[in-house]
Amino acid sequence: MKKIFIAATLLGVITLTGCSAKSELSQADTSTQGNKFVNVYSARNYDVDKDIFLEFEEETGIKVNLIEGKGDELTERMNREKGNPQADLFITVGGETIAYAKEQDLLQVHGIDNLDDLLDKKFYGEDWVALTKRARILVYDKTKNPDFKLQSYFDLGQERYEKSILVRSGSSSYNIALVANILQNQGAEKARDLVAGIVNNLAREPQGNDRDQAKGVIAGEGEVGIINTYYQLKMLTSADASEVEVANLIGVAFPEESHVNISWGGIVKGAKNTENAKKLLEYLLEEKQQKTYMEENGEYPINNKVVLSDLLTSLGELKQMPVDYETLGNFTTEAIMLMDELGWK
Repeated sequence: MKKIFIAATLLGVITLTGCSAKSELSQADTSTQGNKFVNVYSARNYDVDKDIFLEFEEETGIKVNLIEGKGDELTERMNREKGNPQADLFITVGGETIAYAKEQDLLQVHGIDNLDDLLDKKFYGEDWVALTKRARILVYDKTKNPDFKLQSYFDLGQERYEKSILVRSGSSSYNIALVANILQNQGAEKARDLVAGIVNNLAREPQGNDRDQAKGVIAGEGEVGIINTYYQLKMLTSADASEVEVANLIGVAFPEESHVNISWGGIVKGAKNTENAKKLLEYLLEEKQQKTYMEENGEYPINNKVVLSDLLTSLGELKQMPVDYETLGNFTTEAIMLMDELGWK
């Protein structure tokens, strides 16, 4: 029942005794720069983020003190620090974590104006705002299956896909969020159909990351892989020639309704540098930074004014499955229990 433990971690039931953050805020960081700094806890451990933070520093004179870690560890750390918050801005991946942050009262109203001019309403609340999005898609070998079509995730349960599906572990937050979205949107029966269909038609035991599913498809280990869109884009622009080769052989199939997850940010309740945190959050939503996320990390921009890159457009048309990000996390425990029951290891 290992995934039940993961559910508890996702919902913050377990108090962690430590945080595997890659750096710590020194006293100098918080005392020698006046009010020209912002302390950021981030689970977006990408080089592109560090580059954007450096540009923010150069343009504003506000230093970004960055602590990186896993999202659940950082939220537990913020819980422990409630009496004396050390972070000003929290950034993480996975819309399913918003429910826990709100439940634990970790965030404050961000106060950013005119968000409805930039973002669809489902991508922000009064105390959080999405930064990027990525879709859970299906990939296949377009040289072997040039006419491949698939209308929905539920098609994966069809007999024709027996021993054909490649996917990473059921403990992956990407897969948990997908099942949680089905539970939220379509109910327990449909979620059970989805999970059972995938498990029954696995080509091998779940393993590896999303890149490994694409590589497995091209190697002939399975017919259909389940991955996030940004992995396909990162492989296309990879410095590894073998990954580029795989990406060029892969075809992409979007379900009629695709699960779309987000990365997001929020200002920590009681933050000591609220205005600087707000400035950084607003900066990350600007067209220039949104375009950088897209071009450097293969993510969909959240800002509607950004024109999609040719690479993203070439993947196909993305139609999002309905989702309420503020309550998505309320379905993660049920999702994990269902996946565990049906054998999605």
